[in-house]
Amino acid sequence: MADGPLRRRYGTPLWDGLVRGTGAVAAVAAVLALCWKDAAVLAGFVMLTVWVHGPLSPFLPVVYEPTLLLFGRLYAPLLIALLGTVGNLYVEFLDYWLFRMLGGFGPYRRLQDHPLFARAVRLFAKRPFLTVWVFAWSPLPDWMVRMIAPAARYPIGRYLVAMGLGRLPRFWLLAALGSWLLPPPWLLLAVAFGSAALTVVALAWKTLVARSPRTSSLTLAPDARPTTA
Repeated sequence: MADGPLRRRYGTPLWDGLVRGTGAVAAVAAVLALCWKDAAVLAGFVMLTVWVHGPLSPFLPVVYEPTLLLFGRLYAPLLIALLGTVGNLYVEFLDYWLFRMLGGFGPYRRLQDHPLFARAVRLFAKRPFLTVWVFAWSPLPDWMVRMIAPAARYPIGRYLVAMGLGRLPRFWLLAALGSWLLPPPWLLLAVAFGSAALTVVALAWKTLVARSPRTSSLTLAPDARPTTA
């Protein structure tokens, strides 16, 4: 007998968690929408937060910032910041345990054994909470601490607290800027979709170049001139 949709596993643990989390948000929003019409819109924002910070993040590098500006025009910036932080921490929770599970995976194990990675883990262990907090609110690439924290066996509770304390003011600032500057929605959507399109084109071009056969340089011999007797 086939498993039902609640017991079925959807791909990897990360994808499974994202699908189940999205379904849970949609179910709660459907109930709240009966008495609060904005619940469906805000639920869409939370689901967008989850997916943009999840496996789609490499393809959508600067999509979330215009989204915060747009929703900051429509709702209270603090509400948007809180909902965005909750959605982001859910993904961080999944990512943390995913990297812990990959500890024995060959390529990831080789990465951990690399001297630079081992040095980064040692540096991280000196000020782990401060490091996570700084990477969470600053433009620094947060994927670095996302990989290093599990490798350093940093407790997930402290990791999520530091990440949340960094995300909340960052998200609030962007949402507040949207309420103050009032940029036109079409401009924000154009920036979001434009950045996504450029990223997809760049990745497609890189893939085509990597798969194209290498042409070896040919050495042309000088033209042979007919000899005269």
